[in-house]
Amino acid sequence: MKYLSLLFLIMFSGISIHAQTISVTPVQQHVNYGQNTYPIDSNTLSISSNSVQIGDVSIEQPRSWAKSHQGNKVSFLMNRGSLYLMNVDASGNTIVDNELEFFDSTDQTLNVYSFNDGRSIIRDNVANFTFFDANGELMYSFSNSTQSVDGEMESELSSDSNGRTVVLYNPVIAYGNNTGSIANIIYGEENSYEFFRDPQKEIRQVNVSSDGAYITVIAANSSGSQVLLFDRFGNELYQYQTDEELLGASLSSDANFITMFSSGRVQVYNVETNESMGSASSRSSIIYAVFIPQDETVFALGGSLTGRNISNPTLTAVHLGLRQITRNEIDLNLSTLDRDAIRITRTGAGNYSLTGLNKSLNLQTSY
Repeated sequence: MKYLSLLFLIMFSGISIHAQTISVTPVQQHVNYGQNTYPIDSNTLSISSNSVQIGDVSIEQPRSWAKSHQGNKVSFLMNRGSLYLMNVDASGNTIVDNELEFFDSTDQTLNVYSFNDGRSIIRDNVANFTFFDANGELMYSFSNSTQSVDGEMESELSSDSNGRTVVLYNPVIAYGNNTGSIANIIYGEENSYEFFRDPQKEIRQVNVSSDGAYITVIAANSSGSQVLLFDRFGNELYQYQTDEELLGASLSSDANFITMFSSGRVQVYNVETNESMGSASSRSSIIYAVFIPQDETVFALGGSLTGRNISNPTLTAVHLGLRQITRNEIDLNLSTLDRDAIRITRTGAGNYSLTGLNKSLNLQTSY
């Protein structure tokens, strides 16, 4: 089916085509959550300027912290003269509290990552990643450094919700007058694969699909952006070039469609044929967008993201098959701990769940 002409009509003719309804309601137990309170498992995580509170348990002045994707584990780096790794469950019970040898507690690049099964990873010294098991015992380390004489930014980590596919990437590496980037898939100790390297493009985003099977990379320079899709073994499956400055990309649950978005425009492509399924513009800056092929619907979450807080949030839905579009202002105080963790998933025909925010939202469309 050809949908492109429909969305050009919506974009350029000034004609307003509306769906019957789109409703946005918070999950009942999240209704009263403020912008500094987030759901974790069956509890809450609240943030202040110098503490993190899990239920009734307060962790004071963590050096760094991170919750697992599903929120059943939270990891902390604590500076008590020397550095400690502290893991707690969603009830605030301490699981691990181990002193870390050979780590510099004053290192400004220290960061911690947490997984649902209790594993954790610590970044230090710009590009070194140390992997710990669920008991807090050191398993192995991996250096993502390029040793560029001109310097490099801190390396970052992206993974699926269970930490099965772990990608370490250096988003900006200086090569004289140019800047480039690299990305590695980590399979285990002394077992990795550099699947992406570009000496002239910086990595803007790396996303691993929820099942760990696919990896999307957005790389860009002053000439535009490049979207690449890989399988978990680093084989390139798809590539797209555009002169737009892309902010993100998402993969449909069946991996057949990729949705890419800039601040004000969404595009959907068939991965196998590279056919454009459509594009749409947005009056508000796009934070996240996805195509749900079962219902032929594109969703775009818009708003202004400042730090963790989202002001003037909106939700736009475009049904490509029925040629209908609607937009709903969300009258809620929303925030996110991680923009790349925001997801819209289908729960049934015309029903969806928006997660990765301080409030999980139920979405319902009717045409």
